[in-house]
Amino acid sequence: MTLARARDALGLDYDEFDLAVQIGEVPTVACGSRSWKVRSDEVDQLVAEDGHPLPLLDRIRLVGSAEAAKELGVGRERFVRLARVGHIRPVRWYVNRYHALVWMYLARDLPVLAEHCPALLSGPLPEGLRAAVADGEDERARGWRSRRVAQLVRDTYDAWDEAAVWSALLGPELVDSALPDPYERAHLRKLRAALPPGRPGLATPEQIKVISTADHPDEIALALVALADALGRARELRPAPGRAVGAAAELAAEPASWPVPLSATAPLLPRPLPLPDELAAEVGEGADGAERAGVDGAAGPARPDGSGDDGRPGLRGLLRLLGRRNRSADAGAGTAGTAGGGVRGGPHSSPTSVTRTTARLSSSEAARSTSAEMPQP
Repeated sequence: MTLARARDALGLDYDEFDLAVQIGEVPTVACGSRSWKVRSDEVDQLVAEDGHPLPLLDRIRLVGSAEAAKELGVGRERFVRLARVGHIRPVRWYVNRYHALVWMYLARDLPVLAEHCPALLSGPLPEGLRAAVADGEDERARGWRSRRVAQLVRDTYDAWDEAAVWSALLGPELVDSALPDPYERAHLRKLRAALPPGRPGLATPEQIKVISTADHPDEIALALVALADALGRARELRPAPGRAVGAAAELAAEPASWPVPLSATAPLLPRPLPLPDELAAEVGEGADGAERAGVDGAAGPARPDGSGDDGRPGLRGLLRLLGRRNRSADAGAGTAGTAGGGVRGGPHSSPTSVTRTTARLSSSEAARSTSAEMPQP
């Protein structure tokens, strides 16, 4: 059923239903790019719970830092310190009317934190934790991004949608420098220009951009690897819209030149087969004769590169050109054949380029790694 019908059947308002979908309490099925539905049996199972919708509402209940500290039996300052070093990750954020940034946490995460880290709830905090907070460390934005990206990757329709999530996390400036193809960049931004902030309240566009864009070196490196993997699978699925047409238009717009640049013909034309030795010798002799007499009997000396008066190559020049293309293609094939295993699309060497990533890591693994990098309750 559609999302609207599922929301009505569950008796939730828009904000409650959106949060339930985000944290996975209401599983969705991708039916296309930016299109989801909910299985009827999932809705029936939730409605059949005793006391519905109270059990569902309890699982998606959000608390601020003051209420969370009260439920844990600690001071608000201690809880904020634990959140800043990543012991508990927020699920939402907003800017209130006093222009203060407010982080919201799932109430169901609090008992898990108390169970796994009881020593952090009483007594002096570890020296390393206090030093990190004193140095200004704050993992709350990164923790929110990791939860959001994991959810978006989970609900993607295909590899292009998945790549768009990682592209949105990296931001346009980094993607522009890492992804050279303008058609792919445009397609990814059309699918998802930025991470959805949820309910940002009175946040300015600059605040939304800062919070929703990766800024930690480890976070950026992981996103680049995941983007490269997703793009490799997306290119195998289908090219970006306009990619083939754009390549043909660029080639047609280039002025004719002799010899034709290999960069223009290599992607479109097959590698020419070498001529037999006997035929090559005969053509070579004919070329010498043609050059001595001029093209089509016209007077004039032959050029050293084997071309005629009109700038077009003679037979000898064409043979040399074909030989160069054969050698270039053979050398390229040899390089590709000996390259070690990397991300789909070939070997890479730079951590700042999608087309130069050395690690091999699936995007689903990267999403899980993003969620697992910080201590979780």
